[in-house]
Amino acid sequence: MYVCLCNALKCRDIKSAAENGARDAASAFKACGAKPRCGRCLEEATRMITAMGAAPAHMVPAE
Repeated sequence: MYVCLCNALKCRDIKSAAENGARDAASAFKACGAKPRCGRCLEEATRMITAMGAAPAHMVPAE
């Protein structure tokens, strides 16, 4: 399923980014080499990352 039509990003792209450390939609898009355009996908991308158990970026302790 496509999550972002503007960038042709699919569920597997967002999930892969989250598995590799993305903790929010912005970092997932960056990991995929894309930028949100219309913004309709941000809610779904965030929901997917949260459902995978990734902590939001503001809750991850700084190193």
